[in-house]
Amino acid sequence: MVMIRILDHVPHASTYEDGEAIFRLIKGPIADGEAVTVSFDGIRAVPSAFVNSAFVRLVESVPIERVRQCLRIADSTRAINELVRGRFTFVAHNNTPLPH
Repeated sequence: MVMIRILDHVPHASTYEDGEAIFRLIKGPIADGEAVTVSFDGIRAVPSAFVNSAFVRLVESVPIERVRQCLRIADSTRAINELVRGRFTFVAHNNTPLPH
């Protein structure tokens, strides 16, 4: 299992570029079917640009079922959980990636 604490890799989780850095860390392991836990320890809120870049882009190269099986979110707030869940639900129901 891979454990990634966001603030160990980016100074904040507030931009598309911050999300891109996290995406690069998790894409390979998830594509390989490895469990990945992403910790939001120290983060109270994130914008949708971060979530789209870090997580939702995964479904462009990995089946959404694999993402749901392998990706775990830890140490997050209810708002962050709802944002991530909502973005994945949108993609799953519309069968299209979100715009950048």
